[in-house]
Amino acid sequence: KRGSIGNKRRGRSSSSSSPHSDSSEDSDAKSRRESIDARLKDHSDLVRGLFAKDNQSEKDNRKRRTNKLSSSSSVSSKGQVTTLQNSVQSQSQALSELNIVPVEAGANNINEQNQTICNSCFYLSLAASYLSGVGAFAEDPTKSYYLNTLNTGMNSGGSVATVELEIATLPHKEKQLTMNLALQLKRAIEAAVLLVHPDWAESGMVGESVQAFSDFLVYALDSDSVLGHWAIAVFDEASGFVDVYRGRHYGKVYPPTKVKSRRSLSKTRGGGGRDSKGRRESDAATRVKWKYKVCDEETRRANTLTLRYIPGHYQPLLPELTKMKHSARSRREDNVNPRPSLEHVLATLEKWNVLHVVTDGRA
Repeated sequence: KRGSIGNKRRGRSSSSSSPHSDSSEDSDAKSRRESIDARLKDHSDLVRGLFAKDNQSEKDNRKRRTNKLSSSSSVSSKGQVTTLQNSVQSQSQALSELNIVPVEAGANNINEQNQTICNSCFYLSLAASYLSGVGAFAEDPTKSYYLNTLNTGMNSGGSVATVELEIATLPHKEKQLTMNLALQLKRAIEAAVLLVHPDWAESGMVGESVQAFSDFLVYALDSDSVLGHWAIAVFDEASGFVDVYRGRHYGKVYPPTKVKSRRSLSKTRGGGGRDSKGRRESDAATRVKWKYKVCDEETRRANTLTLRYIPGHYQPLLPELTKMKHSARSRREDNVNPRPSLEHVLATLEKWNVLHVVTDGRA
């Protein structure tokens, strides 16, 4: 189930590609878009088909096991069968407990030549999630959800009502910060991808306005850069699945700490003397090592990014800061830890039986 859906993850974001001056490039871009759109159209059908096939297989297995039992057995062939509806509902319950909600970060960005590049929703979502976690946003993008809930409650006489809210967008300053970081992430991640698959640039799998997909993260997980210290959870709304990517150095402090150790030269150079330029050498030399220290819980939360995937588009899942701060104030609590760490995310997924796969950069 996981592998088949994962291979269909690639998609085009909601915006269209930039026009090209060359007609052959136009034709190639159009062909790629049509191919991607066809796969996106099949995404929901694929998910439903995979669940139906898996459930039918499980029912057949149970029927065979039941037939092997004696007629006096009290074991029933009935049992819980995973359905698409159950899977999506379980993911929704997990998201509710984690207090993270989708925010629209857009799909367009500006490159170094001040040109508009499309289909950048994946990198914009990563950037927004990270910046939110490190406290770089002066304004809470999820504030409108809380205010709309209050207004709805007042208009309904104080009763609790469930309403469909418009997806919140990033405020202007926060959007500019996000766009700047998103471009850097695009360059870093796609460089890691092309290092392994240099032919993907020519084939159109990687490009300036080509939609990226979450599997690109696999190529950056073992990096010694800040990317290797991240953990990213991608919640697929259509299937209820969650793809979790854990970096090689997740849970460690970035950058590494320089550690110096002393070693005697007498064992290696016969005990001092002069170097090649006639300068007197010390009887001991300093060996420099780099060591990653274990980080605290706050850093783990900051380095855990959460994204939402809907067919063809990514959005950041951000904590409802305003709502949780007001809730904590009403309970007279001082400490608010709104952002989940990877450990918290995994524990919540297990609690609600959410289907998920962890790709570990440490492996």
